[in-house]
Formats: sequence, C-alpha cells, structure tokens
Amino acid sequence: MMHKSLQLLLEFLRLKSKIQTGRNVIQNGKYVLKIHNNVTEAIYEHSILSEIKYTNPFTFKAPDVFKLLKTQSHGVIVMEYIAGYNLYSYTMRFLLFGISDTIKTFYKLGKAVRELHSNSFKVLRNSSLPSTSVELMSEIVKLSEKLASWGLIDRELFNAIINTVKEIELTDEIFLPVSLHGELYFNHILVLDDKLVLIDFHNAQRGPLYFDLAMFCISLYVSLIFSFNAKKLIPLMEVFLRGYFGKDLNARLMTSLKIAVLYLILREMLIYIRDLYVAKSLLARFIIIFRIKRLKLAIKRLFC
Repeated sequence: MMHKSLQLLLEFLRLKSKIQTGRNVIQNGKYVLKIHNNVTEAIYEHSILSEIKYTNPFTFKAPDVFKLLKTQSHGVIVMEYIAGYNLYSYTMRFLLFGISDTIKTFYKLGKAVRELHSNSFKVLRNSSLPSTSVELMSEIVKLSEKLASWGLIDRELFNAIINTVKEIELTDEIFLPVSLHGELYFNHILVLDDKLVLIDFHNAQRGPLYFDLAMFCISLYVSLIFSFNAKKLIPLMEVFLRGYFGKDLNARLMTSLKIAVLYLILREMLIYIRDLYVAKSLLARFIIIFRIKRLKLAIKRLFC
C-alpha cells in the first residue's frame, strides 16, 4: 500500500513539474484524443502512427489511429486506448524486490527499439543531431564550455570531460542513421502481454541511433521515481543495450555510447536551465534543480 502511495505521490510531482508542450491528451473510453496546438504537428504524428500500423511490427506496437480532425488552430488524433502497464512499475519491482522479470522486459525493449530503428518510414524528418565523431566531440566541448562559464560544472569536471574527449575514438556504429522515436523516455513505454508499447511519436525523426539509446538511459537516471537507488539501474540499462545490440555489444561500443550519454546530459542540462525561467511554481523549479544536480552527478560517475 505504501509502495502504491509513493508511486502516486511521485507521479503527481512529475506532472506538476512538467513544462507546457503544446499538446494535451484526453482519454475517452476506448479512445485517446491527442490534441496538438499545431495542426502540422498533428498531421506529422498521425502519418507516423499510420506507417507503423502498416508495417505491423513484431516486437512492439503503437496505438492504432482512427481519425485526424483539423481546425485552423488545432489538430486532434483519435487513437486507441491501450491499458498496458507502465514501465516504471516493472522498474520499481526490480529496485525494491529484485524481481527478475524486469530484466527480461528490458531485454525485450532493446529488441523492440532495434526493430523500430530498422524500419524505413517515408515521412520522417531528418534530425539536426551530430552525425559524426568530429561533430559530436565538438558539441560536447561547446556545451561544456558554456556550462562551465555559467558555473554549472567546475574546472575539475570540465577538464575531465575535455581530456576524455581527446583520448577516446568513437565507433562509427553509433552514428548509423535510423528511424528514431525521438523521445524514448521510460514513461513513453508500456508493457502489454509479451509486447512493448511505444507512444508519443510527435518527435520521431531520422538520425543517429545513439540518440534514443542514450535518452532512454538518461530518462531513468533523472527520474524522481528512481532517485533513491540509482546504482541498481545500471544492470537494467546494460541488459537494454544487450537486447538492442545482441552479440555485437562490445567494450568500444559501450565506451562510444558513454560519450553519447555525456553529450545528451550536457544538452539536457541546458534545456532544464531554460525551463527554470518559464517554470511557474516553486515546486516545479525545485524539481528542475534536482534533475540538474542528478545530471551533474551522472557526469561525475562517468568521468571522475
């Protein structure tokens, strides 16, 4: 009972800290209405969901879409409601009780993301993400310099990052162009029977595979729900990557993904700083500051 109450409290805090995105979701019986303030964005997500349905994926599913409603100012996607289990429920079971089924679920998730990435959706936009080793390293240096100039990372941490960037040679595999989900956060994933359900494809794009993998790992790490025992998340992240790469996962690939995680951590820190300026409540600001501190701690664990 206490475990359930804690989940509800943390979910409430998460929702209170969210920044307005221009999208809203309403459940109505067997249907979900996703309302976009931008009609073009609604058309885009509807097209992606329609393509996914057409490809009939084996390891995952996405909500079926039934209709797209348009006005001059809004677009509404009518889609099916899927009563799956939240991935955080499985994760909490592992963190609290060590239940091994969660390991299998994360392995299956890796395979599901691999299948998503391998599909060639015609409507996808091209991302502006760094797509070569030189571009990625350059962005890491720029972001680190900016954060250091604002006092958000100290000189010791800055030097550790720069020295790492100089020493590591990245594998080209993490830059392979794939069909990205674009917001592969743990709360955009449901579990239904033997399949994973992926939702919220409004930011799907064509880009380097590292993005989804690193973003998923970061979303777990900065979450309020899992903050009490972050070290236990590491085996779940590793088995997720094992499910994605299979036997091809090796030390060089893990190191390259580690650098991709660093890039996204630095990028997310800047996004959270921006969010601080628009957050309307003290609670929202407190949670954003907490997440920035979690990201800084993640960098230190990676490179110090």
